[in-house]
Amino acid sequence: MIQYPQVYADVSTITWIIPRDAFHDYLRTLVRAGLSQRLMFGSDQIIWPETIETAVESVETAEFLTPEQRRDIFFNNAVRFFRLNPDTLKSWE
Repeated sequence: MIQYPQVYADVSTITWIIPRDAFHDYLRTLVRAGLSQRLMFGSDQIIWPETIETAVESVETAEFLTPEQRRDIFFNNAVRFFRLNPDTLKSWE
């Protein structure tokens, strides 16, 4: 990701498929590398929709993240990546 600035990472399945401590270590490594503005949360669970809550909780409980970094992962980074108008999306909040 450092070599290719147009690449973003999706943190979806990894949030619940590995132990939470391991996910937090992984996430912390990406944040320390300065990549927090290129991480996006994905909730594409069709088969196991109950894992979405676990996935959200995995990011929310990462104590090393600032509120701004959480907001970036859950919203801002996707808005920037997809070139969406954030003002249009405010009605969804």
